[in-house]
Amino acid sequence: MSVSEPPKDTPFGLEQNVAAGLAYLFCLLGGIVMLVGGGTNKFVRWAAAQSIVIWVVYVILGFVFSFIHLWILYPILWILALIVWLWTFITAFQGKEVRVPGIAPLTQSVFKSYLQ
Repeated sequence: MSVSEPPKDTPFGLEQNVAAGLAYLFCLLGGIVMLVGGGTNKFVRWAAAQSIVIWVVYVILGFVFSFIHLWILYPILWILALIVWLWTFITAFQGKEVRVPGIAPLTQSVFKSYLQ
């Protein structure tokens, strides 16, 4: 008879820091997978929701910049996105909650009912 661990409250039974780190590491897709993958862990849900919002905002800003021909801002947007991406997934893998300025309030308002 083998002893099994009780089920974890994170998606796919991952450790919470790994699940949150993967949500940020794989950007929009990682956020969606971790959000719908099950689990009730608030740390992982926050990371997944914020990852989704970060990358949706990035795509919208890229579209707006191209629409109004602000191509000069693309490198700045790209560097900012790279910095936010590195910061979020490294910090999440360390097990620390990340609240990106400007994105965190938007995440709370968009995913209000899901994050409670």
